[in-house]
Amino acid sequence: MSDTSQWFGQFNLEPHHTRTWRVGPLSFWVNRAYHEWRLRVETGGDPYSPSVELDLFEERQADVEDRKVQRFLVSDESRRLDIGLLLPDRPIVSSPASPVSIPGGESVRFYLSYPLWVSLSAGDPGRTLTEFASYRLSDTWFGPNTREGMLCYATRSRCRLNVSDHPYLPYRAITPLVISNRAKDALPLDRVKLPVSSLSLYRSRGPGWLWTQDVTLLRQEGGDMAELQLGRGAPEEADAADLVAGARELSPRNAMVRAFSALF
Repeated sequence: MSDTSQWFGQFNLEPHHTRTWRVGPLSFWVNRAYHEWRLRVETGGDPYSPSVELDLFEERQADVEDRKVQRFLVSDESRRLDIGLLLPDRPIVSSPASPVSIPGGESVRFYLSYPLWVSLSAGDPGRTLTEFASYRLSDTWFGPNTREGMLCYATRSRCRLNVSDHPYLPYRAITPLVISNRAKDALPLDRVKLPVSSLSLYRSRGPGWLWTQDVTLLRQEGGDMAELQLGRGAPEEADAADLVAGARELSPRNAMVRAFSALF
């Protein structure tokens, strides 16, 4: 494809044809069979690869004996296939790659990047077949103890202050995060929880980068609680941008949340 940022969207797949996608660490193919769609997913590639490749194979059947092949049975013969992008289905807990601390009275804006999920819909109107992670993140527990908290995904971050330092990776989203430490004490940023399921996804029209709105965490006093504020629309860094996917769930505006370092 000439525009490698547009590996998602609407496609048409003739019967007994197979289309393959290779996007960064993710490889998957979709086959249109008689009254069914078939899918095979592999996610073990290089997580920092920027490559995008699409191929179409005519008259190629998928091996239904392959246990990694998922089959979706449908009543229609529509050729329409929609590849969508979604933010992860759980919060992300990001840990700095090296120690980071924000002194009292300071406010900092930096950028977190993380893998997206892919959704498949077929037919017109479209019916959701499945969704899957473009790169599987490890699980982590975020909370004050083993009984109070929630299961999240874990990532490592360089806490980049300049967005131009981020490499372009077509399967990852970037969230501008502002942490305002209004407390007197310093905030050791061991871990920070990002409520990605409450965010929307945007694509900039120029280079095709994928963004969410701004997230602001206001820490008023010592501890791990902060006021959560979500921006409206794409961030200023995205310039002109189009909505790709809305939030999975709504978040109360200006809610107090446990946002920072926690056990486990």
